[in-house]
This record gives sequence, structure tokens and C-alpha cells, in this order.
Amino acid sequence: MNQAIQLPVKIKTVWKFSALMTFLSTIVIFGVAFTIGLATEWRWLVYLSYVALGLGLILSIGEFALISYRYAFFRYQLTEDAVQIQKGFIFRERVSVPIARVQDVKIEQGPILRSQNLQSVTVTTASTNHAIDGLEPEVAEQLREQIMEKAMEAVENDV
Repeated sequence: MNQAIQLPVKIKTVWKFSALMTFLSTIVIFGVAFTIGLATEWRWLVYLSYVALGLGLILSIGEFALISYRYAFFRYQLTEDAVQIQKGFIFRERVSVPIARVQDVKIEQGPILRSQNLQSVTVTTASTNHAIDGLEPEVAEQLREQIMEKAMEAVENDV
């Protein structure tokens, strides 16, 4: 696996659902704050709820609109000595996790990923975790096994 790999297209559906949940959360928070503001005659809370609604809507619409860009720039790659993850369309980030530092590789699948038959692979080091969300189950298992094999080889070569 020497070239960068893009996530499956189904991850876009997961991200769209996430944007929808952000939008609905914004509406609920607005409704609660607005109702409390009216019931208690705290006008400042009513005004603040309008501001929160506006910001929440802008963030939700932005998140939804930028899904294609997010998809276009997310890549991962397994090399001989590192797991590389590239993401971000405005603020680009490229992380290289040295194989020798890998302590654990975990596969997870929450309800949203499960609905699209996708999984998340999390690479754990002593200092942090790095996740690759939205892999097909076979690919996730294969990636986990390859990372663990390379990590075990690195440990054996160090000893």
C-alpha cells in the first residue's frame, strides 16, 4: 500500500448525516433558549438565541456545502515506516505516525457508520490517537492487520 488511498464515497452520506445532526441540535438549542427567554421575559436570552441560531445555521450549511471538498482532500497511506493521514481543505494537515510508535490499532463502528457498512480504524500511540473514519470492513481489517504486522516487525528489529 504505497500510494495514498481515498475514502469510499459512502462516507459522504455519513458526513451529510452529521451535518444534519448539527443543524437539528442548533434548532433544539434555539427553541429551548427562545422559550425560556419568552417565559421569563429575559429579552437578552431571546436575542442571544437568534444569534446562536444564525451562527449554528451558518456552520451547518458550511459543513454541508464543504463535504465534497473534505472528501477530495482526505487520504491515508501505509508506508514501510509510517501511517500517513492527510486531511483538511482550508487548514491542511498531514500526520505521519511512525510504525515503531504504534501501541494499538482498533476498529470501531458506531450506528452512523454501521448504517453505511463502514468502520473506523484508530491508531494509538503513547501520546495520541489518529482515526481513519469510513473504511469498508474488509479494508479496515486488512489495514489493521498490516499496521500491526509492521509494528511487531519494528519491535522485533529494535530488540
